[in-house]
Formats: sequence, structure tokens, C-alpha cells
Amino acid sequence: MGTHPLLKVENVKKYFPVGRAVFGRSKQYVKAVDDVSFTIDVGGSLGIVGESGSGKTTLAKVILRLLEPTSGKVYLDGVDLFSLNNKELRKLRPKMQMIFQDPMASLNPRRKIMHIIGQVFKTHTSIGDVEIRERVVDLLEKVGLTPPELFLDRYPHELSGGQRQRVCIARAIALNPKLLIADEPVSALDVSVRGQIVKLLLEIYEKHIDEIAYIVISHDIALIKSLCKDTLVMYLGRVVEKGEVRRIIEEPLHPYSQMLISSIPVPDPEIARNRKRIPIGGEIPSLINPPKGCYFHPRCPYVMDRCREKTPSLINVDDRLVSCYLYSE
Repeated sequence: MGTHPLLKVENVKKYFPVGRAVFGRSKQYVKAVDDVSFTIDVGGSLGIVGESGSGKTTLAKVILRLLEPTSGKVYLDGVDLFSLNNKELRKLRPKMQMIFQDPMASLNPRRKIMHIIGQVFKTHTSIGDVEIRERVVDLLEKVGLTPPELFLDRYPHELSGGQRQRVCIARAIALNPKLLIADEPVSALDVSVRGQIVKLLLEIYEKHIDEIAYIVISHDIALIKSLCKDTLVMYLGRVVEKGEVRRIIEEPLHPYSQMLISSIPVPDPEIARNRKRIPIGGEIPSLINPPKGCYFHPRCPYVMDRCREKTPSLINVDDRLVSCYLYSE
């Protein structure tokens, strides 16, 4: 397995302007992603978790240049993605792909499955129609849509939710990307189908572990545990904790992480009764006018005076990163 960083994210910010500056007031911004940094090695798997509105999907879209960044740097295999023009970026697109949250919204309802997947090869390769059909058939078999000939001439609305998600996965892996981002890959699916999609994603990862890295975005940290080795916990666009997913689940350090972990359902009634639950109180603050200092302090049971004044830096605590004054000197 390779050890060089396949993906390097440095101080990425994405601010969305809100309205216009009037009557001497400065222009306001929604700070959707606020100074996020991390790296992923070849063979790495990173889960990004947090409540809705924490900036997970926005961060993924900025990394892939589906949204333009406000500032920061992203390197894929040593190439600065933010410095590329549209032509250069298009050449690099096959190396980075995304599986979107809503399979129905990400598939063209007017196109058949053969065209939806085949268009990937028409756009990024010079192979002929016969070989394109062969590759599409092979991809459908890989993602469990068999016999593939039954699906080639169907439209997205003729498929179930699980089948549509498999088509999205087939399209994403068609050109053997080096970076695969899955945004809530099972949230729109029935429980009976979720396990099949998780198994499929794990099989793809294990088969290509020496050449691929992937990011899984979810509010469900139990799903992240199934799919990833490491996790990054986000709150209002900022990273509050990062480390091995198993350790964060067993012993979360940041108060927000502790609250997320305590909300995971436990099948065993006896364990559930004896487990200490930490409810997340209060409302999510406005991203236009976020709290001064630590964004989480209005909802934190351990808040201190300095939490209200200055944002805590990410520090190394027991081989993980955490942004909390509870662990600073």
C-alpha cells in the first residue's frame, strides 16, 4: 500500500455571500467551510460526520471543484486543483469522482442507463461504441445489476432506489478514479438495501486498495465505522475532532463528538438502559452570525470563559486531533 498523500487539503474555506452591503454595513457571508485541513494516503478511507448543515457536502464539492473555493489549497496526487483552468481540470476529472446523495436527482431522467454510463467513456476516452457497450455491461455486473442486458435500455424511473444507486456507483468507478467521494450513499434507501450498498462499496475499496482512497460523508457515525478507518467530525464548517474512527466511537474527546456518539441507537436493550446519553441541547447557531470563539460553546455543557473569546486550535491528544480547551494546558 502506498504511503504518499493522495489528497492534501490545506486551510480550505468556502464563504457564500448573503445580500449586499448597504447603509455602511459590511457584506455578510455564510461560512459553510471554515479553514479545514487534512490528508489521505493511497489506500486511506476517511469518514466526515456531523449534523445537517455542518458543511460536509460543501467541503466535498469544493475539493472536487464543483464549487469554487474562497481560499485554501487542494492537491490530488501532487497537482494543485485550485490552480487549474477548466480545460486542465476536465482532463483530471476521471481521477476524482463523486457518488451523490440522491440517485434520482443525479441521473438524467431522459436518458437510458446505457447512455448515462456510456457517456463517461465518450467524454473521457476514444474507444468505440462496441467496446463502450462491453464496458457498461461489465460495470453493471460488478455492481450487481444482473443480467445487465435487462438494464441497458431502462430509464432511471424504471429502477428501484437501490438499483439507481448502483448505477451511480457504476458511473463513478467507470474510469478507475483515484479519489472516490460518497455523499450519504445509503440515506435515501430502505434498510434492506443499505447493507447491500455498504457491502458493494467495501468490495470496491478492498479490490482497489493499492490505488484508491475514498471519503464517505454521513451524519450516521455507525455507517462511517463500517466503511472507514478514520473520521473527521465537523461542526458549523469547522473540524472539531479527527482520528481513528474506532477510537473516537469508543472514547470521543470533544463534547460535540460525545453527543453524536451517545445518539447512536444500541440494539441491546440492557446496554441501552445503562448507557449515559448526552442530549445535544439548544439550536444550531446562524452561520451568518456565528458565536465568537468556539462555535459549539452555546450548546456545550463544559463551556468556560475563554471558549466564548477565542477559537481553540486543533491539538494532538492521544494520537488524534481535537479542538477543545478541555485538553489544552
